[in-house]
Amino acid sequence: MASTATATLCCRLVRLPFARRPTTFSTRCSAAQSPDAVDREYADLNLRPLYTNRGHHLRIRQHVNPLSSSFSEPTEPPVWKEVFQDPLLPLMVDIGCGSGRFLIWLAKNSSERRNYLGLEIREKLVERSQFCVTELGLMNVYFMFANATVSFDQIASSYPGPLSLVSIL
Repeated sequence: MASTATATLCCRLVRLPFARRPTTFSTRCSAAQSPDAVDREYADLNLRPLYTNRGHHLRIRQHVNPLSSSFSEPTEPPVWKEVFQDPLLPLMVDIGCGSGRFLIWLAKNSSERRNYLGLEIREKLVERSQFCVTELGLMNVYFMFANATVSFDQIASSYPGPLSLVSIL
């Protein structure tokens, strides 16, 4: 029995050809199965009511060229005392934070005390994410419109507390 469970696990992780695959196993990810999969993942955030006044669907370019001349100027770092309640806490930076749900979820559910900074190159997403943070009353999350390629060093080095983690998506 244990070897069957191990073989099934191996099959799921690396798809070994000799391992028996369960008949119910699907090779498609949940996002491919349902367009609302991401909404279900973050359902406990209850963000959908916040979108009603601003429209649930935003028309946003899917890809932006970070090498474009319009994104070549570094973004000035914020005044950290105005952005975070305690700017000496460790900082987690999410580069390419998109809609910001990942950072909002971490801020609400993490047991660690830290600040969260999202850097995104699409301004509409930053505005929407910051609106949600304000409506939820989160004091340890902030989103910035910035090209991390040219702005990250300046932003990170200006932060008064320690930089604990950087995620890149």
